[in-house]
Amino acid sequence: MPHPVDHSSRLNFPSPILLVIVLAFAAGISRVPNPFHEGKLLEFSIASLIGIIFYFNKYKPRWHNFFCLFLSGFLFFLLGLQLSYSSLKPFAAANHVSNLIKNKQIVTISGILLQHPAVFRSDSGPETRIIMMAKTMYRPAEMLNKKGNSDRIDGLIQLTVNGSLPDNLWPGDHFLVRAALAPVTTFSTPGSFNYKRHLATRSILVKGWVQSPVNIMKFHPLSSSPLKAWLHTIWFLPERIRHGIAIFLDKTMDQPARGIYKAILIGDRTDVPTSILESFTAAGCIHILAISGVHMGLLALITTAALTWLLRRSQMLLLSSHIPIRKIVAVITLLPLFLYALIAGFNIPVLRAFLMAAVFFLAILFDRPANLPNHILLAAFLILLWQPGSLFTASFQLSFSAIIAIALIYPLLGKLLIQINNGGYIPSSICNGFTSRLFRWLTAGIGVTIAATLGTLPLLIYHFNRFSLVAPISNLLVEPIICFWSLIFGLFACLWIPIAPIIAQFFFFTGALGITGAEKICTFFSSLSHAFLWLPTPSYYEITLYYIFLASTAIPFYLGKKRRFLSITVTVSCLLALSSPLAIISLRKHFSTTPSVSILDVGHGSSLLLQLPHNHNILIDGGGAGSDRFNIGERVIAPFLWKRRISSLDAVIISHAHADHYNGLPFILNRFVPKVLWTNGNGEYDLDYRQLLNLAARLGIETRIAHTDDLLFQDEGISLACIADGNQLPHEDKTDSGRGRYTHFNPNNISLVLRLDVGTKSFLFPADIDAKMEDYLVEEGRKISADVLLAPHHGSRSSLSLEFLERVDPKFVAISAGRNNPFNLPDQSFLDLQKKGIDILTTGKDGTLIFKVVNNKITVSSYQVN
Repeated sequence: MPHPVDHSSRLNFPSPILLVIVLAFAAGISRVPNPFHEGKLLEFSIASLIGIIFYFNKYKPRWHNFFCLFLSGFLFFLLGLQLSYSSLKPFAAANHVSNLIKNKQIVTISGILLQHPAVFRSDSGPETRIIMMAKTMYRPAEMLNKKGNSDRIDGLIQLTVNGSLPDNLWPGDHFLVRAALAPVTTFSTPGSFNYKRHLATRSILVKGWVQSPVNIMKFHPLSSSPLKAWLHTIWFLPERIRHGIAIFLDKTMDQPARGIYKAILIGDRTDVPTSILESFTAAGCIHILAISGVHMGLLALITTAALTWLLRRSQMLLLSSHIPIRKIVAVITLLPLFLYALIAGFNIPVLRAFLMAAVFFLAILFDRPANLPNHILLAAFLILLWQPGSLFTASFQLSFSAIIAIALIYPLLGKLLIQINNGGYIPSSICNGFTSRLFRWLTAGIGVTIAATLGTLPLLIYHFNRFSLVAPISNLLVEPIICFWSLIFGLFACLWIPIAPIIAQFFFFTGALGITGAEKICTFFSSLSHAFLWLPTPSYYEITLYYIFLASTAIPFYLGKKRRFLSITVTVSCLLALSSPLAIISLRKHFSTTPSVSILDVGHGSSLLLQLPHNHNILIDGGGAGSDRFNIGERVIAPFLWKRRISSLDAVIISHAHADHYNGLPFILNRFVPKVLWTNGNGEYDLDYRQLLNLAARLGIETRIAHTDDLLFQDEGISLACIADGNQLPHEDKTDSGRGRYTHFNPNNISLVLRLDVGTKSFLFPADIDAKMEDYLVEEGRKISADVLLAPHHGSRSSLSLEFLERVDPKFVAISAGRNNPFNLPDQSFLDLQKKGIDILTTGKDGTLIFKVVNNKITVSSYQVN
């Protein structure tokens, strides 16, 4: 007897008109600037929409009508273009906070706490990050308008508080705060994360620092109408619930359960310990700590199952043929899904999962056939319509690439599971019962995990340069524990918090058993050798070819064996197209004769990359702005190296043992393992520096001490020499009587002073020496003339010796100093050198500076994030 056909194993193709609309809309969002006049574009879009509606009503074309598809695509391309232009342009209102705060300044502002605060804990104490909806700004009288002593303002501000918020301050409350405000900035270094654009997608253009929680005061605004007060309370209720859950967890749970519960229940991952985050990331399970489709689907499954069971207990409903139970369940299920999405913060994965679930249940309600590709496209369109900037975020790209890959493999899994049920792949003696169910679960789990991994692979590498090799196995073990144990108990616990806290605590502790097990599994897999790979950043060209290659391998499964020749042709072509540029890049780097010097934007610090002929790469210093949660080596320097397709270094040079010159190097040594580590032989007094040297020894990196006149590199007319190591500088002054009088020792003056010669062109890197050491170099007649000078000590006034500057006689002075740094560097005296005909470039203003020597001429370019 033939087995019934399982329609779930068929591939559902998306609606062509919907596919064209979404792709054209996304293409329009990615096209900036706008080539059309804003007003005319809107008028044309409306006219085109009217034309399409008229065309559909009159001619009723079929899906393959080319004119209809083209017209629809063109319309939505223009709409996407318009929307992106409107969302990315500066806020026009004069009272918007971004138009009032152009430079760093201390002000007093009042506003509303918009959402649940994020708390970061470290050895130095907690820091709290909050979002404020600004209402009023109070500034010194001379800065105010003539109408009063305050300015009415609008806009969002991200504030970082040095400590914990007052216990009585909850989302929706009004408060007054004194803070140092400044425009949001980011590191203008190729490959690094664009923090400015990340916040701009959330309409945050200004950030601030609050020195102490005592600078925050809650207040009650003047009485308003009961209706406004009620609406205000309802609007902020989801965030207050999130805050209440977080407070309950803080009081009752310990780490790591507390942080992981916050991640999977309210979407707050800031309290997860850094070591736990690293374990989950290395094991390929970090997505489990972000609320997504798995969590939303599990809640929908539990809700529908419970409602169906309850409704089927009713004799009236069972006897009535006019009451569709499935539709009632679908409508009711949307409510808890919506509430969960609100409490979870409505981030992109949550929104995508909710919209897809909503479309699915609405399809049931209106008797429409389910079509997963259409659900995905509709969810993507609605998200882009609401937040156009989300197109550029890793969250959006990874979320949709994963679900698309799973949707494509779903029919193949359906066919496989049908064969298993029919005894086609396992012996008939075990094809039924528990063994068969277990085998199907393992097959489906591995298939879905592999599909999601392959679907997100190039984007994961593009955004994070990391790929976990153990993810298919670790996810198969960790996901059921977190999602089917800890999450379920956590959701039940949240319901009991306002009713019976002791019961809620019991559920939390029970669910924490699963969290402990999942954490141990991730720790085990992350500790395996070669558990993950660090890879260079792929180009857009390579990402596109990868997805074409992936699609070509699936052609025979969906279009039949007749398309096998097409599949083989496309696959081979993609492999050749992928391998050819890699080979060309490798050969070009090996035979390159054009040296370059890149001065990276690392905030207050210094890091230079020398790319010398024949693929020789040397890093001079590697430090900058950093904290317990932000490693400058991992987040800025390494991504720049990967962006440049550099996987190893010939040498790393540390000019001196100050943290702003080496605090990012532990990560660099681990990932790029240079052959030699050059130092000045001093700095053992610094614990972190000693740990860095010990790390180099464990990695087998040769450590050398550079002395005056040592050649650190030489090849075909290019040399890197140590001009001075600082140890020759006398540290005592002679009095009139001839007796020695020791002066204060400046450790900056034992910095390595390096000179790079490229033919007749030269670069001088004096690190942090001051004017005293500069005068010494002049007196000793050192060879310090150079075309490009890296400003000593980040452009500090104490490091400007006019005699030294005249002897160097540079055409360019590059200053490595971050924006709004606490030392107000560079000093104006360095900027005034522009009057002497010297080009002054700063990383804080111009971004990463790249100097190249081409045909014995120096060219300079800069990379700056707008």
